[in-house]
Amino acid sequence: MRVRILSRADVELGRAADAEAVISIRGSADGDEPELDLALAQATKGESARLLRLRFDDIGMTAIGTFVGPSIDQIQQAIDFGRRVIRGRDFFDGPVDDPLVAIHCEQGRSRSSAIALGLLADALGAGRERQAVNTLLRDDIEVRLHPNPLIVSHIDACLFRYGRLDAALVELSPRYGRWKQLWLDIQADPDAYHEKVRQALGKRSQPR
Repeated sequence: MRVRILSRADVELGRAADAEAVISIRGSADGDEPELDLALAQATKGESARLLRLRFDDIGMTAIGTFVGPSIDQIQQAIDFGRRVIRGRDFFDGPVDDPLVAIHCEQGRSRSSAIALGLLADALGAGRERQAVNTLLRDDIEVRLHPNPLIVSHIDACLFRYGRLDAALVELSPRYGRWKQLWLDIQADPDAYHEKVRQALGKRSQPR
């Protein structure tokens, strides 16, 4: 299996058009996006079985404020979707060699990269977690990917990897390690985080 990590803008520019299937991740409160919907329909040729829609926010905890994090059921849906793509079920007449799944979120950095890692880890099999991480990071020339840590935790649970994917990411991706630590700090004191954000937004709004 191959994965392609995209932003919403990438999808609207047609960069998912050659994929066998698409996973579309939007925020829990996102409104209508007709341009994105049209691009998704074009990429999947209007075949609903080739498109998985998920809605959750890019946070590393179950909920914070009005934001809702990914559930383990949603991550299992994505894994099952990837398995159906590999088998060719619901998509083609039979199995397809090396199918491509395009996965997008808003920026193409966190939620989509974590789901992509889950599909790769499942396809490669247990014991090859480092290979899955290296495959994910291989094309990240700009070092912009930082998989969502809660999604990674759910993947470890769904695939019975007992934290091995998370450990491989911490070892091989310092950016992921910093992202994970940030969410650990936020979980420890969410009120302090909210106050920090409020102060930062206040400074930005002040005239210069």
